[in-house]
Amino acid sequence: MEAELGTRIKSLREALGLRASDLATSVDLDPTALSKIENGRRAVKSVELARIARALHVSPLALLQPESLIGRLPVAARQAGSTIAMGAAYDRLESLSELHVVLTDNGFPNSPHLASVPSVAGMYWLEAAKALAVWAREHLGDIPEGDERFAALVETIETTLGFDVVVEAHEGDPLSGAAITDPSFPLLFVNAVHPLPRSLFTLAHELGHVLAGHNGSTITLDRELSGSTDDERTANAFAAEFLMPEDTVRQTIEEQGRKYPTLVQLAYRLSVSFESLIYRLHNLGVINARGRDKLMRVNWRGIVLSISSPGAFGGLSKNQAARFQARWATPPPPNPPAMLIQRATNGYRKGVIGGQALASLFGGDIEQLLTQQLLTDLQDDPDMVEAREIIDANYAPAAGADAEDPEERFSGIPF
Repeated sequence: MEAELGTRIKSLREALGLRASDLATSVDLDPTALSKIENGRRAVKSVELARIARALHVSPLALLQPESLIGRLPVAARQAGSTIAMGAAYDRLESLSELHVVLTDNGFPNSPHLASVPSVAGMYWLEAAKALAVWAREHLGDIPEGDERFAALVETIETTLGFDVVVEAHEGDPLSGAAITDPSFPLLFVNAVHPLPRSLFTLAHELGHVLAGHNGSTITLDRELSGSTDDERTANAFAAEFLMPEDTVRQTIEEQGRKYPTLVQLAYRLSVSFESLIYRLHNLGVINARGRDKLMRVNWRGIVLSISSPGAFGGLSKNQAARFQARWATPPPPNPPAMLIQRATNGYRKGVIGGQALASLFGGDIEQLLTQQLLTDLQDDPDMVEAREIIDANYAPAAGADAEDPEERFSGIPF
């Protein structure tokens, strides 16, 4: 046990580029003691383990259970780059994963609905993306177009696929989006510091990673959504196919022509950026590479912000044009990990986790949370039962009853 733990500590230290002497200093250990720990010749005290884990930016569970989800996360994080591995967004994902492991080990498992997702293992990346997009459209149904598309997709993923979508702002963090692809704890993360069109594509991109089961069922961490690997190309192609269906794009272009009002209307309806739309047109063969590059140089944001005659811009009304303009400066609405919160609340009631761990999910204060918990525990109190009965009763006037005097109706104090 000591040898395996020591090897794990040494491996993570070297991956961070830390010298043994630097780690020893940061955790208040003699360098000789740390050397013995790394070589399996000395046991690690619990306090020392916590300090070492903190210095290595991992959970203590990652050191004790290297094959678990929380143990595999640091490996994927190191591959994504040290700036991501040491960022606040990654720390948040790691803490959520650690809480999931603790809850699962104590009888509060997760229950995602992904059994019917088709396996795309061994398929060419483009065909895999198309197959997953077909499945997603069939199972998620029609996602509304326009301003509410991001929020609607978040809600549909959670209710239909049964796993959390976390949307939080981490200013200055290099992580744009992430997907935990472990089948026991799938989770999507969107850093809510970018405008809605980019955030929507990030959300769909990360959904593609989960459905495809990328990165050895651990986690994918995306700084930019560049198609530098087959996994990233699959996720990009899935997002494009899912958000901008080929039939919709082709039909609109055929009916209205390749004019800028047509692109404005498509971008408005599908809630995507002009960059994503232009790449989609090229990928579908509607325009060639030269046309794509020329269109990418157009100041589309300037065009949108200069809309003054709505009829000339794809038939958008004045209000629609104003909302379209606002998208370029509007981040997505935040979304907490509701299902993990529910599991954690049950775990807190059973004494599996403490109040501080539960409060961290809300980003709130522990006293306020415990007050809310107390109110929840009082739901079966006799006074509460009577109160609910009073509230739920029907107080409509009896049939044929005389109308109340208006002076009587408005005589009370309404505040």
